[in-house]
Amino acid sequence: METIRVEVDERGIALLELNRPEVLNVLSVQLLTEMSAALQALGEQAEVRALIVTGCGRGFCAGADLLPLADVATREESLGQHISAAMSQHFNPMMALLYNFPRPVVSAINGIAAGGGAAIALCADIVLAADSAALKVVQVPQLGIAADLGANWLLPRMAGRGRALGACLLGDTLEAARLLEWGVVWECVPDQQLLTRSYELAGRLAHVPTETVVASRRLIDSATQQSFEASLEDERQVQRQLCDAPFFSTAVLGFLAR
Repeated sequence: METIRVEVDERGIALLELNRPEVLNVLSVQLLTEMSAALQALGEQAEVRALIVTGCGRGFCAGADLLPLADVATREESLGQHISAAMSQHFNPMMALLYNFPRPVVSAINGIAAGGGAAIALCADIVLAADSAALKVVQVPQLGIAADLGANWLLPRMAGRGRALGACLLGDTLEAARLLEWGVVWECVPDQQLLTRSYELAGRLAHVPTETVVASRRLIDSATQQSFEASLEDERQVQRQLCDAPFFSTAVLGFLAR
C-alpha cells in the first residue's frame, strides 16, 4: 500500500499509520480506499488483538485532500453532488469500519488533526495526544460547510454540546492540554513517548475479550439516547451473554482461588 503503512507485532497489536507526510496525511481517495481495505482485513484476522491509528511525520491528518476539486468546472455534476458521492462511496464507509472495528482501537494524535482528520483521531476507544498535538475543526469557518466524518456525533459525547458547537463554529486550534481538560483525550504524553505509551495501552486492551470491548462501546454510546431503565435492561442482556463466556468463569475461579 502506498498511502498507509500497516504492521502487526508478535502480540497481535496492529499499527495503521497514515503515510502521506509530505502533505500532512490529507485524505485522498486512494488513502481512504487503502485504509478501508486494511481495516476490513485486520478485523478478519484472529491474531489481531488491538489497533493503533496514527499519522506519519509531523501531523496526524490535515483533513480531506482539496486539490482534486480544482477541476470542478469541467465536471458535469455539481461540486455538492461530487462531494456527496465521495462521502457515500469512500469517506463514510471508512469511518464506519473504523468505528465498528471489532477490536479495541487506540488513536495516537501526533501534531495537528484537522477537519476530517480530527474526526478520525476521535473515533477510537482510547485517544492519546502528544504534547504537541492539536485538533482543529475547520470546515465551518474556513469552508462554510458543516463538520463531517462523524464529528457532530463524536464531539458532543466527548466534550458536551457547548464545547462541540464552539469547536465547530469557531474552528479554534485546540491544543492537547485543553483537550485533556475537556476530557476529549485520555492522556497527553511527551511527543517521543506517544507510540510507546500507545503500545502499552493497546497491550493491556489486547487481553480484554473482543466481544466485551464491542459490547462496552455499544452500551456507552447508546446510553445517552435512552432512559436509565432501558440502559439497565441493555446491561442485563449483555451480561447474560458475557457471563456465559469462558473468560468470565475462569476469572471468577482465579479470583476465588486467591
